[in-house]
Amino acid sequence: MEQGTNKNKVYVVGHKNPDTDSVCSAIVYANLRGRLTGRPHVAKRAGQLNEETQYVLEHFGVKAPQLLLDLRVQVKDVELRKTKGLKGSESIKTAWSIMREQNLKALPVTRDEKLEGMITVGDIATSYMDVYDSDILSRARTQYRNIATTIDGQVIVGNEHGYLLSGKVAIVASSRPLMSEFIEQDDLVILGDRVEAQQLAVDLNVSCMVVCGDAHIPDDILEQAKEKEIVVIISPHDTFTVARLVNQSIPIRHFMTKENIVSFKMKDYVDDVKEVMARKKFRDFPVLDGKGNFLGFLTRRRLLNSRRKQVVLVDHNEKNQAVDGIEQADVLEIIDHHRLSSIETMGPVFFRNQPVGCTATIIYQMYQENGIEIEPVMAGLLCAAIISDTLLFRSPTCTPLDTATATRLSEIAAI
Repeated sequence: MEQGTNKNKVYVVGHKNPDTDSVCSAIVYANLRGRLTGRPHVAKRAGQLNEETQYVLEHFGVKAPQLLLDLRVQVKDVELRKTKGLKGSESIKTAWSIMREQNLKALPVTRDEKLEGMITVGDIATSYMDVYDSDILSRARTQYRNIATTIDGQVIVGNEHGYLLSGKVAIVASSRPLMSEFIEQDDLVILGDRVEAQQLAVDLNVSCMVVCGDAHIPDDILEQAKEKEIVVIISPHDTFTVARLVNQSIPIRHFMTKENIVSFKMKDYVDDVKEVMARKKFRDFPVLDGKGNFLGFLTRRRLLNSRRKQVVLVDHNEKNQAVDGIEQADVLEIIDHHRLSSIETMGPVFFRNQPVGCTATIIYQMYQENGIEIEPVMAGLLCAAIISDTLLFRSPTCTPLDTATATRLSEIAAI
């Protein structure tokens, strides 16, 4: 399952040091394009609002657009690999089964969606190759339910939700005298159908008895085990197979990587992420939100498929006036009334430039051309933009079209 940003979102933004025309045109054009296309268009601002613009927005009860300072590609623009987190109590076998099924090299270990650690193929290899302690199951606080599931068995006596807290794992294959020498209280013993071995295990107060090959256990021994709160697990596998599998029941929290985990946030820029990745040997990097919740994995390959931000520029067409990182964005449209300048785009765009006194004048024309009735609040914003940009129709760039447009908009807005 993939996770990423809304692919259809388009930002509509004016120039740095925004004036009233830049901000109001972005708001109104985002409204128009949203109605025409059905895609979410979000108005943004590229700098701090001046007092005049703040007054206009407050007058019409319109919330100021959020600040957009950089259009570089961020982690939120990349499709993440969404992987469900495992609880630390899950067994090594469960983790390995999921990795093999989904062709993964790492899994997140979470608690209440917070990242606690990572379990990797390397960690699982360590659990097999570098563990020689017979008491590893008790040190890892292994749950009896995990043990039973791992060896394809079932708990027939005792509390399956309990934990092996002390003792070692021992295989019973010797005589009663020898057993008495190395089997101790609270051990987990693996044995077969020998009744005398089963009885001795109960007499020695082991904590858990694993009976292999679906062997018969006399009722009186089961009753004694129940009285002594000894967990009895029965498995269809032979002794060798059970002994080989039992370490896979260890909870992943015992082997997971907890320290020095390199993670990223959704707002991190891909340029910075690539630098970090180049210094690390990992394949999968967890992505977290601001509260530490695990959101998904980021990989080098997925960075190649990152999606550029899509943007519409209003009231400017100069690179030095545009939001930083504009060269990494997909510019879809430019609506402006200034001279042509230096901005470059990745591909062909819709570019509308008219010799009028205000971008707002052009945008109202586009409402009319598309047969869209403008709302009074939107009309008020455009009217204010024209009044501002034409210096109340006294600017040498003001045209009769600007004056006529402002007049019509004032009537619609009832101002």
